[in-house]
Amino acid sequence: MLITRETEYALRILRALSRGEQLPAAAVAQREHMSKAVTLKILKCLHAAGLVDSRRGPSGGYRLERPCEELYLWDLFCAMGDPFLVNRCQQPDYHCENRPQGECGLCRELTRIQGVLDAELRKTPLSVIFQEMDG
Repeated sequence: MLITRETEYALRILRALSRGEQLPAAAVAQREHMSKAVTLKILKCLHAAGLVDSRRGPSGGYRLERPCEELYLWDLFCAMGDPFLVNRCQQPDYHCENRPQGECGLCRELTRIQGVLDAELRKTPLSVIFQEMDG
């Protein structure tokens, strides 16, 4: 289980936009010390997931669709398509080859741990995380 580089970049982009201002991609890239090409690629994913809005034109740019007080790490992982799974047995429709007729003890324990992790990812709003990162 590893947070991908793209998800890390997405988190940094959300941090750049967390003050509620609308910024062009170049300003986001500069603020977060990222290339403009990577920033645009990630912004496109975040836009498709409904986390950021984009406006074209000379006064255009990107802004958050919802305030960071309403966004969690869980939202970011879902937006980036990174299933944050402890093990493959947490995937939908997984059938344990060790216990085809039912859940094995290992799957049951990993599922319990997955529930704790999911709750933690939904616990702290990004606004608090960004405040701690900046402080």
